[in-house]
Amino acid sequence: MIRNLVGGSLLLALVAVTGWQLAYGSRDLARYNKMREMSDEPPLGAGEHKHETNSAARTTNPFTMLLSLPSDLGRYLKLKSM
Repeated sequence: MIRNLVGGSLLLALVAVTGWQLAYGSRDLARYNKMREMSDEPPLGAGEHKHETNSAARTTNPFTMLLSLPSDLGRYLKLKSM
């Protein structure tokens, strides 16, 4: 019985904290999106800005650069063999 009481109390506390975070987090998110709007940036969660060229994506996103290394190496070897 005590275990159920403790478990129920923890669950109730978790639900209360989650609700509190959602309520205040949504206000903060709205305020943050207004600041992004003032600096001509898209709202948070609207998707990232698509880069116009692949080289621009490589310089700003390290994962894109790492994923492009095998194709770059293949292209380099192909050019070297000519």
